[in-house]
Amino acid sequence: MISIKPLGSELQDAEDFATKYDKGGFGKNVLGVSHSEYIDFIRLGKLCELVFVRILNENGITCECSDMLVPCEKEHRKGSDLILKSGQEVDIKAGNKPFHIRILIREDQFKAHIHDIYIGAKYISDELIEFYGYVMGEELKKVKPKDFGYGLCRHKLLSELKPIETFISLCKENKAIN
Repeated sequence: MISIKPLGSELQDAEDFATKYDKGGFGKNVLGVSHSEYIDFIRLGKLCELVFVRILNENGITCECSDMLVPCEKEHRKGSDLILKSGQEVDIKAGNKPFHIRILIREDQFKAHIHDIYIGAKYISDELIEFYGYVMGEELKKVKPKDFGYGLCRHKLLSELKPIETFISLCKENKAIN
C-alpha cells in the first residue's frame, strides 16, 4: 500500500472541480445520497485521481490524462481516468468511509464500458490517501455483482487486490499491466 499526503494544489484543484460540477449541475446522483455528499464524493474521487497521477509522475511514469480537470456535462463520464503508455485504460475507485473495505464498480458503469485496470484507493482525510492495489477488468467479469447499498456492483476486497507496488514496477519497466 502507498500512503500519501495530498498537496495543497491537488486539494484546491479537486475543490474547484467539485464546485464546477455543482454549479453546472453535471452528473447524476445515482447513489441516493444527499446532494452535498454527492458533490463531496466527486471532490474526493478527483483528489485521489490527481494524487495518483503525481505518484506516477514521481516514478517517471507518463500517462494521458489531459481532460482530468474538465467536468463531464453528461449524466455519466464514459472515458477512463487515465491511459498508460501501454494503451491500457485505468479507472480509480475511491472509498471514503472507515467501513469501505472493497473496491466497488457499479454494474451499470461496468456494463457500459469495462476498463483494463481498476485501482483501489481510500480517502482517509485531506491529509492522507491510501492506494491499495489493482484488479484487471477481465478478472472482474468473473465476479457476481452484489448490492452493498448503492445498487449492484462488481467488487473485490482491498486486501485482495494485486499490490500497487507491482503496478508501479510494471509501469516503470514499460510493461503491460497484468
